Amino acid sequence: MQQNIFFISILNILLCTTLGYALGPSIKNLGIKFNILDIPDSRKLHKEPIVRIGGLTILITFLLFIFISHLLFNWQNINIFESQRTFIFFIGGISFFVLGLHDDIYKSPPLFRLIVQIIVANILTFNGINISKVIINFPFLESINIDLPIFFVYLFTALWIVGITNAINWLDGFDGLAGGFCSIISMGLAIHLYGVGKLDGFIFFSILAGSTIGFLIRNFRPPLYIMGDCGSYFLGYFLSVGTLFYSTNISDNSISIIYLITLFSLPIFDMCYVILKRI
Repeated sequence: MQQNIFFISILNILLCTTLGYALGPSIKNLGIKFNILDIPDSRKLHKEPIVRIGGLTILITFLLFIFISHLLFNWQNINIFESQRTFIFFIGGISFFVLGLHDDIYKSPPLFRLIVQIIVANILTFNGINISKVIINFPFLESINIDLPIFFVYLFTALWIVGITNAINWLDGFDGLAGGFCSIISMGLAIHLYGVGKLDGFIFFSILAGSTIGFLIRNFRPPLYIMGDCGSYFLGYFLSVGTLFYSTNISDNSISIIYLITLFSLPIFDMCYVILKRI
């Protein structure tokens, strides 16, 4: 069974990559038609206006293959309509994409985006997608389990989702950087979940990895387009929340804090460095 699923995930990565790559010119033409362009300034590396909705290729490819995988194999935890928890999980990701797309087109205020992100994060927490127990593992010592009070459950989960999503967004400063990081993390999570027998998560992250790689090939210099806030918000959300959705112990929503920090150490420390540098 696991061997068959492994080959299915490899096929998912290849097909998602192919479709994401093939969608590139159409998404570029769409961005040019509606003038959704990133205009060069002193803080930008590119010298010419460039389409900034490349994340749309990731969204289309990802949702299409999630739907196909459910129809063919009926994976419970990738069926958007299987349960309220799963439905909220996927709708949250689409909400973050729409929020980023709104910023790509209309330049929405940062405070507005932050408030919407916090609201979505708290809706997820209310529906059982959260960090309720933190596990701290020390080498050669017993682990420490900390049950979080309900206030800190909401606070810590919101900080995690909003923080990682915006950290991925800030990481998107060089061509291929955010896309490369997200594809590597997605494949790493897929391998980890395969190893611990969480096969729905394995399929989910293999699709996310393939969808990101399809975009990434078009994002290397000279880039066809950039992912924009819609793409970085989408990837940041599904990596941060997907880690909680598939990696936490569902009975008590427990997870290793060292596991989380190590996994996302690059964007976390990059964000901390940027904040300190700006201060």
